[in-house]
Amino acid sequence: MAIEGIREAIKKGFRVTTNTTLFDGADPKSVRAFFDEMMELGVEGMMLSPGYSYDKAPDQKHFLGRARTRRLFRVILSNRKASWQFNQSKLFLEFLMGKRTYACTPWGMPTYNVFGWQKPCYLLQDGYVDTFQELLDTTEWQNYGTESGNPKCANCMVHSGYEASAVDHTFSGLRALWATVKAELSTKYDDPDALAMLNEPVKPVHSYNPLVQIQADKSQLEETHA
Repeated sequence: MAIEGIREAIKKGFRVTTNTTLFDGADPKSVRAFFDEMMELGVEGMMLSPGYSYDKAPDQKHFLGRARTRRLFRVILSNRKASWQFNQSKLFLEFLMGKRTYACTPWGMPTYNVFGWQKPCYLLQDGYVDTFQELLDTTEWQNYGTESGNPKCANCMVHSGYEASAVDHTFSGLRALWATVKAELSTKYDDPDALAMLNEPVKPVHSYNPLVQIQADKSQLEETHA
């Protein structure tokens, strides 16, 4: 049904993009085949993000640790086809592949709805305020992001916090701007090791590899290394 909907929307002249969230156990080959199918259908661009283990999620088993996220996206996005078009920052994609390190920008994608301005991150559901100024003034921004020591943020690499960081980096200077231009022009990312990993069996680790925890006595962050 989704495929038929996409096909019909494109036929009627709509611009269609996709938004894909990947979880533990995702098959890189299937994801790459999905990219091919979307491009053949005429989808304009694709957006990707890793699944994030926020408290309100009904299924806490199938989320990725940061190290496992980097491995999965390295396999998927290396040796990529020129036909694949992504509707997001190329530097953010490099961040997902483990080629770059960014801190979260929790104010980068503010959310407004009928309840008001939602406190970041929208996945954490920390409540709402009435005005944008109140959001800026009352939010304890230091409590968000992997560097904050907040256990709720420990495994997060979601676009809502980190793509904003990548975009900000793009315009931070000539070197970063050149990195973005280079990523736009040279998109293949040759990686023989990642190519070999495509043939490895998919082994979800959630059953025996717990998500990251905070050491209460030292407040030190430890990310999952699986």
